[in-house]
Amino acid sequence: MSKAEKIYKEYLKRTGGRDTQQKRTIITELSKLRSHFDIEDFINEIRKKDSKGSRATVYRVMKGLLKEGFIQKITTNDGKVYYEHNFTNKHHDHIICNSCGKIFEIESDRIENYINEYCETIGFKPEYRSLHIYGTCSDCL
Repeated sequence: MSKAEKIYKEYLKRTGGRDTQQKRTIITELSKLRSHFDIEDFINEIRKKDSKGSRATVYRVMKGLLKEGFIQKITTNDGKVYYEHNFTNKHHDHIICNSCGKIFEIESDRIENYINEYCETIGFKPEYRSLHIYGTCSDCL
């Protein structure tokens, strides 16, 4: 059983949700993604795998996974929304260009350590983190 499937089973158990083929297809396809994605494109891919793929089911599953911290939502300056899954537990942050919408990922132990140390200093237990830095990339300057 893959990590995504384990997370999915735990999620259903915790929320009392039903296990359906459609939800399994969503989780399977989501776990295959290796970059940021647009939900409409994702729905189209789901429908290629399952012609009965329901837009409402995809949105409900995504909303639940977002609430649980298994996916992350990234909004560009022009309002475009992208998602990515966090099934690998490899934490990272984002730099987003306001001009072209390009998304760069930051993986930094220094940032991670600083945030953890700061939280410890103030007696705060972090449960979820989403750091987005907006600006202009070198291509658009």
